[in-house]
Amino acid sequence: MVVATTALCLLLVFHGRITHVPLKNKFKHENVRKTHGDTIKALILYHAADYFVYHGSVIGFQYDLLNQMGKDLHRPVVITIEPDPEKTILECFAQNYDIVGIDFNKDLFVPDYIVESEPHSYTYPVLIMRKGMKFDSTAKHIIHASAHYSNQVDLSILEHPELWKLQHDREATAEDLFDMLGDTLIDYAVCNFNVAITMLPFYTNLSLGPTIGKNFPRTWILNKHNRELNDTINQWLRDFKETNKYQNLCLRYLSRHSIIIQNSFGSKKNKISSYDKVLQKACERYNLDWKFMSSIIWQESHFSSDVLGMGGSFGIMQMMPVTCARYGITDTSTVEEQIWAGAKYISFLYKIFDGKVDTAEIYNFVAASYNSGPGHILDAMALCKKYGKDATRWEKVSEYLALKSHKEYYNDPVVKCGYYPGKHTIRYVQEVMNRYKGYVITKQEE
Repeated sequence: MVVATTALCLLLVFHGRITHVPLKNKFKHENVRKTHGDTIKALILYHAADYFVYHGSVIGFQYDLLNQMGKDLHRPVVITIEPDPEKTILECFAQNYDIVGIDFNKDLFVPDYIVESEPHSYTYPVLIMRKGMKFDSTAKHIIHASAHYSNQVDLSILEHPELWKLQHDREATAEDLFDMLGDTLIDYAVCNFNVAITMLPFYTNLSLGPTIGKNFPRTWILNKHNRELNDTINQWLRDFKETNKYQNLCLRYLSRHSIIIQNSFGSKKNKISSYDKVLQKACERYNLDWKFMSSIIWQESHFSSDVLGMGGSFGIMQMMPVTCARYGITDTSTVEEQIWAGAKYISFLYKIFDGKVDTAEIYNFVAASYNSGPGHILDAMALCKKYGKDATRWEKVSEYLALKSHKEYYNDPVVKCGYYPGKHTIRYVQEVMNRYKGYVITKQEE
């Protein structure tokens, strides 16, 4: 973050007056989108306070806040998670998203280059240390900050302020600093309160120290081209902050007494489910990512094996009877047998699209097929090709999947499977993929 911020400032200086530097010349985003249609596209910097996995479900303050906004505004919100702070801060200026959620010192930039939302919450810097540490008034003390930490720290608040020095660790995240503290590699660190209360339950030997800075607003960076949408977002924030739902959200995530935080981070070895090991074995056999299959299972059954769904679907995989019969599954099959059969079926779906769609997006097509059956997805791809769109990209194919509920499209000669209400499957894919991305990031942390 420090590197990215410095680079941006220097770039602005060397191009003369800030107000005369076009964004497209700085960042080379030639195709700036002025509107995003009905979907709100959001980017969140990944860290434990705003995005984490709890009993298999992805939750977090900003994650829940964005989804609540989507519900209230009746607009789908597509959330992308970025673990790299420097990439996230660059996206604040690139106008590729409607909302970018990251905490950094926005005072460095004039309003011509960033548009801030109303504050969605407030936080402040706090000192983190090991329990039982005795202050040595004869020695110098270093407070370590993560590379992207840019909020003002007031060392004068501390006892003997002349003995304290703030040092940014260029490669370290807040999570890294907690590890270093726990392993006694450093003695002090600073982070924001909302991050601290989320991380401390991981580390029984660490404690929350004094506040060492002022309360400051946390805001979103909005797309400068979306004036009408920005007004809508800001009005929603003003209204929502007056509700009990908002107060409960703050109590849930921003209070040191949060039950969810205390219960969810007892161990860094946080499993997705009790079936992690069998999923890993089955997916290794069929060359699948077990975290993707875990997300499918959560969506279908929340890892419950006794669920009976519409049309007779049953078990942890919620496969339809005809599919179960094909893979040798009955209502007496064990959960492990169901998982192995599910992996085989997902592998079958994967092979249908392998080589036909963008490799980076293939799981979107697999998830869609798991929900609707592959025929409707192949129909949408055929429509996509017919109308000159890129049938290898889920964003384009999903548009035509939604249109399969219209007579003009489901009666088209290229359509083989007829009518289908595709919006349900589009939401299904969004939820599965958002959760899958969360699983990928959180499991990398271990």
